[in-house]
Amino acid sequence: MASGLADEVSDIDIHVYWTDPLAPANERSEQLAAIADTGTVRAGLTSWGLEDHFSVGGRPFELIYRRWDDIVGEVDRAYDVGLPSQGFTTAILYAIAHGLPLHDPSGELGSAKDRLSREFPEATRTALLRREPPLLRFNLKLLQQAQGRSDLLFAQQVRYKLQMLFFDVLFALNRMYHPGEKRLLEHVRRCPIRPADCGVRWEAVARLPSDDPALLDELGSLVGELCRLVRTQGGVEVPDEPL
Repeated sequence: MASGLADEVSDIDIHVYWTDPLAPANERSEQLAAIADTGTVRAGLTSWGLEDHFSVGGRPFELIYRRWDDIVGEVDRAYDVGLPSQGFTTAILYAIAHGLPLHDPSGELGSAKDRLSREFPEATRTALLRREPPLLRFNLKLLQQAQGRSDLLFAQQVRYKLQMLFFDVLFALNRMYHPGEKRLLEHVRRCPIRPADCGVRWEAVARLPSDDPALLDELGSLVGELCRLVRTQGGVEVPDEPL
């Protein structure tokens, strides 16, 4: 919603940054019941981390709980030593930098948002651009092996890794925080540095079967062009082999 890409079936995610003590699930459930549609409150879900779910007027809401001390540590590491690669390396930072604060009595969230909006963490960008392009090339070799063995499940797993790494590198190259899994190609259109016809080519790749030889060719072309952009515009020295 904050990115302007929500549609009529989108739920609304609200991140709740908390410090001790956090009210227990039964108390949160009682509070939410006062505003939620009858029978829709499910508090204390843990499948995706700690979350409370409910609906208002038929619209699903998710409260996503994140310990504030952990967030502060994440932001500090991003600037000091760089965040470890996750494939969605800066997604938590995206939520802070682009989220719309609803309640910030201490001003700490606003301060973190201002810092992230003012300056992209170069330590994270440098670490990511050095570490992940070699992994992209390595996974292309794995995809070739998987197709050669007709190991389709492995091929599917590797193509997902390639997709995950590709967009992690692309957003970092553009000094943009990773927006997460959804609407990726719409976010890509906002990247000034990107392979030619990047969105069209990724749509074509997504439609190819895992055993189609064209999959390796098309992914190899996209990866090769992205790695050239990293070398020419990334401002970092990229090793030939994975670190």
